[in-house]
This record gives sequence, structure tokens and C-alpha cells, in this order.
Amino acid sequence: MRRLPLLFIAVASALAFSAGPAHAAGDNTLASSSPTAGEVVTLAPTQLQLKFTLPVGGADIASQMGLSLACESKLTNLGPPQLSADGVTISAALTQVPQNGSCVVNWSLPDGSTGSFNFTAQTQMTTTVPVTEPGAPATTVPVDGAAAEIVAPRLGGPIGLMKLIVFFAVSALFGGLMFIKLVWPEGVEYPVTEKYFRQISIIAGVAIFVLIILMTARQSGGGVTSSISPTSWGPLFESNEGRAVFLRLIVVGGLGFYAWITERVLEPTNVVPTTVLLALLMMSYGFDRATGRAVVLGIVVAILHMAFTAMWVGSVSIIWRVILHGPGNSDLIDALRGWARLVNPLTIGIVLTGVFQVWRIDGISLINSGHGRLVLFKVLLVITMLIVSAAIRQFILRGMERAKSLNEKVVYRLKRPVGIELSLSIVVLAASSWLMAMRPPYVLNRETGPRVEYAIVQDMTAKDDFHVRLSITPGDVGANRILIELFGPSRIQNFKITLVPTNPNFSGYAINVPITRPGGALVAQDAGLLLRAPGEWTATVTGVTTIGELTPMTTTFIIADGTTVTTEPKQGLKKSTTTVAPTTTTTVPVPLETTTTVPAAG
Repeated sequence: MRRLPLLFIAVASALAFSAGPAHAAGDNTLASSSPTAGEVVTLAPTQLQLKFTLPVGGADIASQMGLSLACESKLTNLGPPQLSADGVTISAALTQVPQNGSCVVNWSLPDGSTGSFNFTAQTQMTTTVPVTEPGAPATTVPVDGAAAEIVAPRLGGPIGLMKLIVFFAVSALFGGLMFIKLVWPEGVEYPVTEKYFRQISIIAGVAIFVLIILMTARQSGGGVTSSISPTSWGPLFESNEGRAVFLRLIVVGGLGFYAWITERVLEPTNVVPTTVLLALLMMSYGFDRATGRAVVLGIVVAILHMAFTAMWVGSVSIIWRVILHGPGNSDLIDALRGWARLVNPLTIGIVLTGVFQVWRIDGISLINSGHGRLVLFKVLLVITMLIVSAAIRQFILRGMERAKSLNEKVVYRLKRPVGIELSLSIVVLAASSWLMAMRPPYVLNRETGPRVEYAIVQDMTAKDDFHVRLSITPGDVGANRILIELFGPSRIQNFKITLVPTNPNFSGYAINVPITRPGGALVAQDAGLLLRAPGEWTATVTGVTTIGELTPMTTTFIIADGTTVTTEPKQGLKKSTTTVAPTTTTTVPVPLETTTTVPAAG
């Protein structure tokens, strides 16, 4: 009878142990993995997948495991481990592309099981692999994946500096000539006036010439030295700003001719041409912001705003440099008093046109946009300048009320405050130059870079924000230039486009697109991609994200035989088709494409 309790205890113990997992702690091992141990990976993986021989023990256990990926001793960021429904497979998304070279995956489970395996990453980023018919020879076509990274030459700083110099020199020339015409016609009799206008004309002409060179280099993507010759200025005329700068150079040359001998400006036969040139000079500033709200009215107001500002800056400049050059006769006093009377209408004009421009391109976004915050800073500078100007005018109108001539004492008292006002004016112009380099909320991004008009433009969209644009030119049989643009999702792997003709006697191509983020990749026309089959082609776009495979998209396009002439609209106006619901298709006009693509701005 004593053996019965012992037998009962043994059976109960056996049942208790059999109720738990049928393995000892720490003995779980890998059954398989992706990438596999020893594999040479030619396309960057989007996730790690580990399949164990025994159940892991639940999602909570999986979330507590240790998992790391290091390629060439550099850690690659991973997402949280996720347990699949089979209970033995754990996946972790890669949140960045691993570095090429030897990669090591280390893992450990809470039960004490550990392990590691190696694979090699050799991502192929620059080739297309043709889809050929049996027996057809295989070829390789280079794809410029760097198109997504290409940026214009770093000339923003020099261009900004030259714009500031041009702003000041043009304002000094325009405002000085207007001051001579309206306030101080006697000024043409002074040699220092003639010297002043010669210096300003040279500075303005040289500064605009240098600015054109820099803008051409940035627009074309070439070097500065190769943009010196006027024959290379073609890309400059692709934008309103470039055309306006060139017009400014011609007008400054004309005004410099008349101002070189300043008496010419007041000659009756020269009144009309100088007035036209002065008007054209200000009109050249009206198209810098030819977008936003109320565009037509905005152009007119921009011209008026620049004219008022240039008259202010030019008048202060000629007063500081010429009128206050030394003591003189009563005409100098009359010039100062005339300036004091002219300031009020100029101030009103500058403020009203400035407020309208802020409303037109910034709206109420003065705090939540960088452009708006800089506008507020500029307003503070203008207010400070107006305070200094008011003090100067107060002294001129009251302190010099009975003065008959400009003596040395008055010159000494006015030289410094007028110099401060001129300095503040230059700082305001610098802020304006800075603002022109920024994009206000109601202004679209400015297109830069060389343009190519594509004969075929197919826009494809699908779920998961999958958005690709395929552009082909010239769209004839033979060598073609192909631009592949990715707008979404934010991360992609195994991005591939296959081009297959309907005619079975010709081969197609499979393009491994070497980008992992929104951007563009370019197949140059001389790269060897030959679309030999006339007629209909089918393009299929596939890719993988960190959450799985994207829905494939397909579209068709027509390759002409190169001999017929068609008057039908370009294929960019045709709807693309996808394998998802028809509501996901879009229609886009044929744009003037560039070789670079950036994510759409808000």
C-alpha cells in the first residue's frame, strides 16, 4: 500500500512536466532565415525573417527578444520584432538600407536561446537587366541612380551676395537719377555727381554680369567659367527671373551711357529715352514673384514697390555721397528740403505696396512659415529706418529753416545719421534678397535645371501611396531616354520596371531602379536601351516596402515607327491603368521635366 502514493507522485510529476513545452530552456534554434546564412544579397532586404524549430512562446516573448544587424561593423536600424501566426517565425523591418559588405545577424530569446548567422550585401544599383526571348543575347544598360541626388551647383551664397549688390547699385542708379530729375537738377553741374554716377553704373553693370554668369551655371548645372560667354546663356532665358536679369543688364547699360555725362539726363531730347529706360528697369523686378494670389495686380504692385524703395535708397545714397560731400551753396539746402518733402509719399507707397505683397504671397502665415518670420524681421528694420529718417527730416525742416547755405557744421551733424540710414537701407535690401531666395506659402516652387520635353508621360498610382511617373522620349523605335520618378511611398526596395512589347518577336527590358526613397533615376538616350518594337508596349511597376509587397501597377504606351507623322495629343494626356480599382488612375498633362525629382512640397 505504501507503493501507491509513490506511484501517484511519479505519475503526477510526469503529467506536470508534459503540460509545459516539450523542450529544455535555451535549446531553440533557427530552421531557416531570410536572408539565408551565407547568401550574397544583390538587392537590399526590407526585413529580417527568422523561422525557429520550436514555438517562441507568444508575441510578448517575441517582443522581448534581442535582434541586431551589423554590416561592416555598422549597425543597421531595425523595427520591433513581430511574431507571425505560425508561432515560430519572427520578422523585423529594416528602417535603413544596410551597408554593402559582410553582415552579421545576432539573436537571443528570453529563454536563453542565442545564435547568429552571416550574409553578404552586394546591392546592385546601376544596371538594367533585359527581358529577352529564348536565345536572344543579353545586354546591360546603365541607369543613373544618382539622378535622385543631383543638385544644382552650390552657388546660393554667391548668387545671394550678387543680388544684394545689384539691388543696391540699381537702386542707387535709379533713385539718384530720379532725385536729379525731380528734386535737384542743379546737381548735374557738380563733378562729384558725375563721378558718383559713373561709379554706380560700373558697379551695377559688373554685378549684373557676374550674377548672370552664376545664375547660368546653376541653371545649366555647368561650371562658372563655362558660363562666362554670352553664347552659353541659353538656360538663363528659361525662367522669368533670368530674362528679367538680362533685360536689367541692357537697361543699366543704356542708363549708364546717359549718366556718364550727367547733363545728358536733363536734355530735352533725352527725357523720353531715359524715362523709358527707368520704367523698364523697374518693370524688370515685377516678374520675380509672378505666382501666388492676384498675379496680375501683384506684378503691378511689385513694380511700384521696387520703384518707391529704389527712390528711397538712391536718394539717401546720393545725399550721403554727393550732397554731404562738403559745404556748398543754397541749392544743397534746397535739395535736402526737397528730399524731406518727398519722404512722406514714398513712405506711404512703400508701406501700402509692401502690405499688399505680404497678403498676396504670405497671407496670415507670418509666424508659422520661415518666409513670414523673416518678413516680420524686415518690418522691424524698416521701422527703425523710418525712425532715423524722421529725426533727420525734423532737423532739416526745423533746424535748418533759416539756413542759406550748407556749412561744415551742418555737414558734420548730418553725415553720421544719414550714413546710419543708408546702412539700414542696405540691411533691408539684404533681407529682401534673402526673402527672394525663400518660398512663401502662396508661391509655387521655382523650376530649375535643364528641361526635357518628354513625348510619353505615364502617371501611375495605387494604394499604399504608390505613385510613379514614367517619361520616355522621343517615343520612336530605337534609343530612348527614360526618366523614372518615384513620389511615394517614403521607402521602397526591389523597385523594378519591366517594359514588354506586344509583338512577341522583340525583347523587352527589366529595369532595376536604383533608388530607395522618393526621387528619380535616368536612363540616358545613349545608354543602349533600344526599344526596337513599334506599336504597343506594357510597363509594369513593382516594389516592396517594409510592410510587404506593393500592388503592381501597369500602363501601356505606343512606340512610333519613326516614319509616320501623327497629330494626336501626346501620350501624357492618356490615363494609366493599374491592377487595382480604376479610381486610382490619374491623368496628367505633359510637363517640361527636369532630370531630378524631389518630394512634392506642401
